[in-house]
Amino acid sequence: MSAVSRSNLYRWSIAILFLLASGCATNRVDRRIYRPAAATPGDLHSHYLKVHMTNGDVYVLDKWSLGKPAEVSGEGKLFDYNRHLMQSGKFTIPFKDIALFETNDVSPQPQIAVMALMTGVSLAMTIYCIANPKACFGSCPTFYAWDGKRMQVLAEGFSASIAPALEERDIDALYRAKPPSRNLEVWITNEALETHVIRYAAVLLARRPDKGRVFVTPSGKFYQANSICPPASAMGDEGDFSQKLAAVDGNERFSSADSTDLASREEILLKFKNAPEGRLGLVLGYRQTLLTTFLFYQELAYMGSHTGDWIAGLKQDQMGFAKAIKSQLWGALGTIEILAQDRDGQWIKQGEVSEVGPIATNVELVPLTVSSSKETSIKLRLTRGLWRLDYAALVRIGNEIEPMRVFPSSVVRGDSVVDPGAKDKLSGTGGPLVTLPGDKYSALYRLPDNFRSCELFLDTKGYYLEWMRKEWEKEEDPEMALMMFGRPATFFKLLAPEFKKIEPRIEQDFWSSKYVEH
Repeated sequence: MSAVSRSNLYRWSIAILFLLASGCATNRVDRRIYRPAAATPGDLHSHYLKVHMTNGDVYVLDKWSLGKPAEVSGEGKLFDYNRHLMQSGKFTIPFKDIALFETNDVSPQPQIAVMALMTGVSLAMTIYCIANPKACFGSCPTFYAWDGKRMQVLAEGFSASIAPALEERDIDALYRAKPPSRNLEVWITNEALETHVIRYAAVLLARRPDKGRVFVTPSGKFYQANSICPPASAMGDEGDFSQKLAAVDGNERFSSADSTDLASREEILLKFKNAPEGRLGLVLGYRQTLLTTFLFYQELAYMGSHTGDWIAGLKQDQMGFAKAIKSQLWGALGTIEILAQDRDGQWIKQGEVSEVGPIATNVELVPLTVSSSKETSIKLRLTRGLWRLDYAALVRIGNEIEPMRVFPSSVVRGDSVVDPGAKDKLSGTGGPLVTLPGDKYSALYRLPDNFRSCELFLDTKGYYLEWMRKEWEKEEDPEMALMMFGRPATFFKLLAPEFKKIEPRIEQDFWSSKYVEH
C-alpha cells in the first residue's frame, strides 16, 4: 500500500462500511424531484422532505406542510452548501428562494417513471442513462466563449475538485477564443446533476511575443514562446497520426482501453525536424476520455446511497478520504509522462501533464532540459484509452511573464436578469457562487485596448458535488468500494471487462444525456 497507509485504509473502511450499512434496507427508496411551481400536496406525500435552496443550502424536514402563500413550513434541520448543520427547529421557507423539492418514498413504480420524475429532464436523457448509467453526463463548471463562429465550450473548471477538501485553483487556456470586441462574454453553466461552488472566475491576459503565443505550465507559470514546430511524425500502434496533432481543432488521437487491465500503458514517439534553437518546451493539447468518468461513477455506486452527502460534508477531510479518491482513482491510472532523448540516446523524464476532465481541451507547456538538434525525439507514456491528444508542438521558450487579471464588469443570470450579487461572487468578494443543474450565467469581461495581442486564460477556484443517481445505488458493494484503496491494480483489472462492454457507445451516451443544452 504505497499510496495509502494501512491505518488510514482501516479508518476509511470503517467509515465506508458504516455508511453503506446504514443505507441498507428491505425496500428501495425512490427519490423524486419537483420544481416548486409544480409541487402540490398530492405530490409531496413523503414523510421526509429535502428543500434545496437557490444558494445551495438544504433543509431536511420531517414534519412539514405546504402553506399559503407559496411557502413550505416544517420542523427539521438546515445545512449549508457544504452540508454542515447550521440550525435546527421550525422553518417557513418561501417558494421564491427554493430551487427544487426532493422527496423520499418507497415506490414500486417502473424505473423510467421514477427517473423522469427524479430529474425532470427529457425522455431521451432518461433512456440513455438507464441504458448506460455510468455514461450519464457529468461535468464540473463549463465555460463558453466566442471562437469566431459560435459560443463554444473552451474550459471546464477544477475538474478534480469533487469535494470541499479538494477545492483548488484551475487555470485553463482559452486557446481558441476570439473576442469580437473588448467586451468578452463568457457563459458559466451547470449542465449536469451537480452542485457547483465557484469562488471566483477571472480572465487573465498575457502579452504575446512577435509571431508567437503564451502558454501556461502545469505549475501555473506563464511563458512567451515562438518558433512553433509541429511534429514531423507521431507514431503509435496504429502508425503515424501526426496530422491529428497539427492544430487544436478537435481532430483527436485516442486509443481503446486494454481489455484486461484499465491501467495498461502505451508509448507514443514524436519526432521533430529542424527544432528551434534555445530553450525548448513541448506544448500538448489534450483531454481525458470517459474512462475516468466511468471509474468515478462506478466507485460512487459501490459506496452507495449515502456517499454523496458524506463527501459533501468533508470540508476539512480529516480522514483524507477525498484526497485518497483523487490519488488512488486518478493517480493510479497515471499521467501523460514526457521523456526526451539526450545526445547519448537515453530517455530522460522531463515532466508530465495530467489535468482531469473529458469536456474541454487543455493546452499546456512542459519545459525541456534537452538541447535542440537537427532531429529531436520525444516519447509520451500514457494509459491506454485514457487520453485524447489534439495538439503537439515543440517551441522555443522566451520570457516568463505575469498576466493581467480582469474580473467581470457585469453578470446576467439566465437570459435577462442582471445579478449584481453574482458579479461580486465571481470577483471573489461576495462569497461563492453556488449553481444548480440548468443554471447559466453570462459574465461580461471588459478587456484592455490591446486585447488582440494578448493570450487569454481563465482562472477559477472552487469545487463541485456530484448528485447520486438512483441507478447507481443498485450496485452498492462495500468490498468493491474498498478495493480501489487497498488493491487498485486488482480493481482496474476486474473492471476492465465492464468498461469494454460500454466503451464503443460511451461517448454517444454521455453527450446525449446532457441535463441541458446551451
